Amino acid sequence: MLKKEKYDGFFGGLYRRNEKFLILSTAILLISVFLGFALASVLSPILGVMFGEFKRKAVQGQIQLTTLSIFFNNLRVSLFIYLGGLTFGIFTVLFLLTNGLFIGYAGTQFPLGDYIIFTIPHGIPEIIGIIIAGAAGFRLTSCIYHILEGLTHMKKDISMRNQFKYILELNSDEFWESLKLMGIAVVFLLLAAFIEANISIAWGNYIKTLT
Repeated sequence: MLKKEKYDGFFGGLYRRNEKFLILSTAILLISVFLGFALASVLSPILGVMFGEFKRKAVQGQIQLTTLSIFFNNLRVSLFIYLGGLTFGIFTVLFLLTNGLFIGYAGTQFPLGDYIIFTIPHGIPEIIGIIIAGAAGFRLTSCIYHILEGLTHMKKDISMRNQFKYILELNSDEFWESLKLMGIAVVFLLLAAFIEANISIAWGNYIKTLT
């Protein structure tokens, strides 16, 4: 059961209760972004294929520069990150690593200044959304762990059904907490998709006229 302080606001309490998961998700993503950039030549046999596939989808129209197309693509990735919590966080970590490495590698495929200028408007909310989705996945893992832990302490002389129901109710707060985090992540991803589809290119072109 999550400990909630009496005077916690919604967002403040949500942050404090999930701070360690947010920090862990941030660290995994940002470190992998750095590694993807710094070790691009080493990782090129793998990430080059991924980048080529991404370009192919963009050229063929499978990924379009529209709010909904970008949003659903990023939502799919974030759902994988979140549902990775069902595997005790293993796939949450792997998907965070993969996305971070890809972002870092992509930065080596364009002039770095252009990459930063054209991606920073939507990149900030998109990365925040991915980080929060990762934290949601880790919270889901915590929920499953505590449920399994409770199951190992069930007593034979008490109704198994009632004990199981009690264990689920005791840990339901964690499950709903993970959904709250995922909901916030979706909002950031929607904002990022809107900015990428409607603002980022115009912003980048404008900034380049000033340099």
